Amino acid sequence: MPVNSEFIGRIRSENKDSRFDAWRAAGSESPDNLPELAKLAASENLSIAKAAREAMTTMTHAKRDAAVASQLTAIGTSAAYTTPVRTHALRLLSLVGEADAVAPVAKLLTDGDLREEAIFCLERIPGKESEAAMLTAATQVPADFQDRVIAALGHRKVAAATGLCVREMKSAKKDHAVAAVKAFGRIGAKPATPFAFPPATGLSPFQAIDAYDAQLRYADAQGNTKEAIAIYKGALARTEPHWQCAGIIGLAKVGTPEAATLIHPLLKSKDRTVRITAGKAWDKIAKAEAAKAG
Repeated sequence: MPVNSEFIGRIRSENKDSRFDAWRAAGSESPDNLPELAKLAASENLSIAKAAREAMTTMTHAKRDAAVASQLTAIGTSAAYTTPVRTHALRLLSLVGEADAVAPVAKLLTDGDLREEAIFCLERIPGKESEAAMLTAATQVPADFQDRVIAALGHRKVAAATGLCVREMKSAKKDHAVAAVKAFGRIGAKPATPFAFPPATGLSPFQAIDAYDAQLRYADAQGNTKEAIAIYKGALARTEPHWQCAGIIGLAKVGTPEAATLIHPLLKSKDRTVRITAGKAWDKIAKAEAAKAG
């Protein structure tokens, strides 16, 4: 469809009511108007720029179709538009993009100004194509951006990234190893080969917290397994009450007599929060066992 010049004229109008009415009605306009809106979104007149951005947003939310996605892809990946406008287009594309948007967006992962928007967009585009693009990028983007790509794989719980995470957890660069274990914990898939969590030695306090939290996330994903129980048992042995509570909660999910036996000593913990958490877990397991018995 041709560009609606009357609609575009109202977006660039000096009359605020006209601009407002136009952007509110943008959902009924053709996606072919998006390139013109993108140009106006870079206007030095901030009121017109805002109206154009809002119109782009309204149209995207109203239509959510391939035509909108195609136009947003073209805008977001074209140097003909300003960086702020391309950023806006990529954020909108993250809501409606499909497989055909993946390759052009992935090319932006080496663009220092747009790479964060590109990975955010890819992370939200469903399908194997975006997962494959992120997996490929994880080892090809500049070193200072690899952790962000690995984080995206973790957020998406891409099981195919498990081997990558296991390998990168061995990194001598502590921040990189922690990024890998955080993603590994979120993914929660059991590796095909033996692995080791990064050692706590040399980690900052915050890194140590993230790394241990990742271990517990991984254990949660394993369910009633010896591996998970061993991790929860390790949490019980720590001195920090919050880790002890995390171990208790994990064992309560396992819900076996073995789990109850591990929790039992903490019913007499000197820490009130640990005692209460242990008591609730003990009661939960007891009720579940009673229900099984009939």
